[in-house]
Amino acid sequence: MIIYNNLATELKIVRTFAYRLVGFIIMKDTKDIILKTAYNLFLYNNYEAVTIHKIIQATGLTKGAIYYYYASKEEIFKAVIDKYMLENRADPSEEFDTLQELVQHSIESLKSKITRMAIENSSDGNVPIDYLSLFVAAFRYYPGFANTGSQFFNAVKERWVKAIKKAIKNNEIRNDIDVEAMANNFLQISSSIVGSMIMGGNVLCALDMIERQFREIYRYIRK
Repeated sequence: MIIYNNLATELKIVRTFAYRLVGFIIMKDTKDIILKTAYNLFLYNNYEAVTIHKIIQATGLTKGAIYYYYASKEEIFKAVIDKYMLENRADPSEEFDTLQELVQHSIESLKSKITRMAIENSSDGNVPIDYLSLFVAAFRYYPGFANTGSQFFNAVKERWVKAIKKAIKNNEIRNDIDVEAMANNFLQISSSIVGSMIMGGNVLCALDMIERQFREIYRYIRK
């Protein structure tokens, strides 16, 4: 009898755990569906055009299911920005042995990010422009985003400054350059993808131009 009771108790615990695990998976999947769908809607439409009703229609979920996780469109928008912009940022504290390594890392990271976005979210090749529009919307409709973005970009700039100073010290590059100005030059290459895309006509041309700009600047300042 004791063995039977212990077994029954253990089975009850296992069953309870299984129910909770399934519930967690369903909850996570539902939230992912909401955020992924909302991300696409916000990416290809302006903020005002996206409504809770459109999110409900696009997800195929009930109104109750949406409001179970998010109280408003504003809350969904913040969650989208958190997941697809803030959580996916590169780590600005990562250090490299040489400036050339940082240049190569920057090229590969930008290519990987843009390619992944193009595959997952668009077939028209306008992802960088759409992403920039979403970025601007975040400044307008996400309280505190400007401060968060400023802190991140300052951290990225500081990484370039440190890398350039280290490269000068290690005799990798010339020592007669303006360190801060050169750091800004490298930063502006990444942010120029929209302009490069407009001039080149597509994402592939833009990525090619950006890689050439990175390598040309490095070639110009190296010893």
